[in-house]
Amino acid sequence: MTNVRQNDDDELENEDSYYNASDEEDDDDDDDCYIDDSEQDECVDFSVVFPPETFCPVDTNVGAMTTNTPTTAADFRYEFHEDSDVLHTPPESEDEELGHNYPTFKMSDGSIGVQFHKGLTFNNKQQAKEAIKEYAMETMKNIYIKKNEKEFLVAKCDHSGCPFHLRISKRVGNEFWQIVSFIDEHACHRTPRNRQAKTNYLAKKFVSTLRHTPEMKVKGLIALAIEKWGVKLSHDQAYRAKLKAIEIIQGAGRDQFIYLRSYADELRESNRNSTVIIQCDMANVGPIFQRIYVCLEACKAAFAFTCRPLIGLDACFLKGEHGGQLMAAVGQDGNNQMFPIAYAVVEAETKESWQWFLNLLLEDLNNVQPSQYAFISDQQKGLVPAIQNLGNHVEQRLCVKHLRDNWSKKYPGMELKEVFWMAARATTVPAWERAMNRLKAMNEKAWKDMKGVPPAMWTRSHFKLDTQSDLQVNNMCEAFNRSILEYRDKPIITLLEGIKHYITKRIGTQKDLMQRYRGNICPIIQEKLELTKRVADRWQPTWHHDDDFAIFGVTNGTETYIVNLIQKTCTCRKWDLTGIPCCHAIACIWHNKKEPEDYVSSYYRKSTFMATYSHIILPTNGPQLWRISRTAAINPPVVRRAIGRPKKNRNKANDEKKNPPHVLPSDLKTKTCKKCHLMGHNKRTCGGKRAADRLIPKGGNKQKKANKSDTQGTNCASGSGAGGSSAGGFGVQGSDGAATILTQGSQPPPTQDSQT
Repeated sequence: MTNVRQNDDDELENEDSYYNASDEEDDDDDDDCYIDDSEQDECVDFSVVFPPETFCPVDTNVGAMTTNTPTTAADFRYEFHEDSDVLHTPPESEDEELGHNYPTFKMSDGSIGVQFHKGLTFNNKQQAKEAIKEYAMETMKNIYIKKNEKEFLVAKCDHSGCPFHLRISKRVGNEFWQIVSFIDEHACHRTPRNRQAKTNYLAKKFVSTLRHTPEMKVKGLIALAIEKWGVKLSHDQAYRAKLKAIEIIQGAGRDQFIYLRSYADELRESNRNSTVIIQCDMANVGPIFQRIYVCLEACKAAFAFTCRPLIGLDACFLKGEHGGQLMAAVGQDGNNQMFPIAYAVVEAETKESWQWFLNLLLEDLNNVQPSQYAFISDQQKGLVPAIQNLGNHVEQRLCVKHLRDNWSKKYPGMELKEVFWMAARATTVPAWERAMNRLKAMNEKAWKDMKGVPPAMWTRSHFKLDTQSDLQVNNMCEAFNRSILEYRDKPIITLLEGIKHYITKRIGTQKDLMQRYRGNICPIIQEKLELTKRVADRWQPTWHHDDDFAIFGVTNGTETYIVNLIQKTCTCRKWDLTGIPCCHAIACIWHNKKEPEDYVSSYYRKSTFMATYSHIILPTNGPQLWRISRTAAINPPVVRRAIGRPKKNRNKANDEKKNPPHVLPSDLKTKTCKKCHLMGHNKRTCGGKRAADRLIPKGGNKQKKANKSDTQGTNCASGSGAGGSSAGGFGVQGSDGAATILTQGSQPPPTQDSQT
């Protein structure tokens, strides 16, 4: 067998290439090394073939170990090199003739600065240029590459007369670059400008800072650059570097669509029975992203088995590069807190997109636990008709808060507001009719508008009893939207993974909190029950002598209701709607010397709450382990941008506070003009007048204008009598004392002396 030695330094630097043989070479090696052991005896005694010293060699050169002296790393230096990735050729070895061992440059982690010296080698030209850039920034010197040739680099200092010089050349016959000339002397002073402070470099350096403090302002990055590198950045330069750094942290928004199918496969594989559906539009460039729907197995199973069948629907704007809407379906757990069920990213909020989302949601829930699910939502675009298309049997509620906001724009007033809420909170039909009659007497148009809305959508008196919830506002969806606010400007996969991480963390938090709670009824429900107990003292129950001690009549002297403890009903319908005993029922329960907590619905018990949060979301692997999709890559959606800077803050309603709590509205503050320094108006409404001009009594401006017009009329009459020109000119005193009217741009008339 022939040994072939490679004497080139590039072969030494890339020693791993010896092990990357082609398939043909592997086959040849296998043929040469093939051993036919079919006839060998399996019971061969290897101790006879090989002497004991073969596997237990005795080294006579090693002296006796002293037990008193501790062993250190220096004892192993004779055969150990600290960098196992670099071939170290000790003296007298076979490869000693390969040449000198030059030190190789390695980019430090920041703890040790870049150090140049003659003979230092680089793997390639790009590494050498990166090292020069890092050296210039660390030393705060304005160093630039003066010559960038194919075979060498020359770096100089920007200051004329500075002796600094660095030359890096490519070795002949080798692939590495080496410092052949280096003068590390400077005769220049530090300047706030550095040629190497480029956007890409700054973005990479800002990554570690912005990863922990993404809310850092541009001014903070400018101050950081001055402190770290002595460079004064412009606002635009720091802003561009921040955008690139955030893109590095979050991943490029466009590139994430390429891996969206791989992420969906990983999510389905890690969380079995989860639903992840991607819908695309086909175009000439390939599939274009349109929608994605995610319903995790832990969420849909927990809601279908342990929560009340009332679902809140809402959508919010996404603030990322590609826009879109985030749709969410949110339920309530046993403690009346939100419980996310499913979410989707869609192109826009339309009837079609809502219908697509609802069909997938009901299919998931009915596959787990068939039930008559009810929905509560705002009057959003396309949502109301989409729910109606599900069938007449589906209960649909409107958020009364949003309904009243829209209604109050046409019919404002606190008295109308009170009557509106009285009708909405009425639990019986007669109470609702009395409130509506009162509204009709106050404003018939407002009454007609509310009669046009089906009562089953907004008043408790017409709600169905299947959901055991009297919820009238969509606060659970608003709470969910607020909780994921930090993810709504992220790229698609970062957004989806952030929502999943939030739900996962919330499941653990709620579970730990409830484990430390000692009651049998969830704490928020227990507080409501305690408030109802205080009112129950005012009611007097009367047992009607049934065998089950269940039928009672309850009165407070003016009102009377019927309670059935076995059926858990009361004619006031509060117990029927919520599953929590009303004050009338509590009075009857106390009459039987029992506890009201025993009559609370099982939805509100601690055991049910723990069962809800016993379903956990399993972790997913990172992108390095995702399965490679064989289908065409998904392209990002085409977004039409409006003119101007994109808005990130939503439009607030009329009754929402537009200022922080510590800031008064502008109409309540005393204004001071910055021009005339008087109170009562601002600079914009001052009109350029002086303070003295504004001290005019009421009606003074009109009187002043009238006096001015009278004066002009008098001047016109006198001017025409003197033989002057038109009344639109200017008055000039003549030599005879008479006022002469001059037209603008004309010359004064000649005097008698000039005529003479």
